Amino acid sequence: MSSAPFYAVTTTGIYCRTGCASRKPLARNVRFFDDVQSARAAGFRACKRCRPDEAAAVDPRIVQACRLLDEAGERITLDELAQRVALSPGYLQRLFTRTIGISPRAYGKLARDDRFERPRGGGKGKHVSYAIVDSALGRVLVAATSRGICRVDIGEGDRALERRLHEAFPAARFEPSDHGLESTTSRIVSYLANEGPWPQLPLDVRSTAFAMRVWEALRAVAPGKTMHYAELARAIGSPSAARAVARACAANPVALLIPCHRIVPATGRVGNYRWGPQRKKRLLELER
Repeated sequence: MSSAPFYAVTTTGIYCRTGCASRKPLARNVRFFDDVQSARAAGFRACKRCRPDEAAAVDPRIVQACRLLDEAGERITLDELAQRVALSPGYLQRLFTRTIGISPRAYGKLARDDRFERPRGGGKGKHVSYAIVDSALGRVLVAATSRGICRVDIGEGDRALERRLHEAFPAARFEPSDHGLESTTSRIVSYLANEGPWPQLPLDVRSTAFAMRVWEALRAVAPGKTMHYAELARAIGSPSAARAVARACAANPVALLIPCHRIVPATGRVGNYRWGPQRKKRLLELER
């Protein structure tokens, strides 16, 4: 998190507003800018989702508000924030949301979450054991800490699965452990082979409070059942947040255990899936 209103991702060449709903990039791939002109001069192009080019002139009071929220040790109310930047609460709310893409309250929550996660440092101090096994959907990686499963990934090759695991927890200590995860992997493999129940296992996953609400609601969707994104948004008490719900589903780090494949578009199609639409279709057929 930074008080700069814009950030760019070196691996994509795109710059966004702080608070863009796109998937959060790795910190080492991020550069921050105070204005879009600087981002453009550095060779980055505008994000088509948050449209930062439409906020070329950023009010310095919004920059100040971002900085205050970044540095606050606890929650700042809208009234307190408005008083400190010399704006009315209503105008600050509208201007901040239009400029940054999220409300001051949501930005403050992101800043506090970022400070909470930072000591973890991408898994710093964590011991992660993992195993990779064959399944009906391809190779499956299962990784766990002492608290629970922290990652389930599906792919075609072990090398790519291991690389993504290290990218997700760059500061963790890793240990291949087929024996230690034998029970967990066998339950997942049995489920994918239609020879066992849906595995409900202890998890060690963290994200924003909103994403955690979405993931908790997902685990309540029974096998064989599906929901639309809008229905899930209503289920968590945020009926206008269907797109944010979809993004939380896409960020799910533990395939199958948080069953995001059970959420489908209202069009009746299978829809997108982090591990491929064909795998999602296979899972839905299996559970029906």
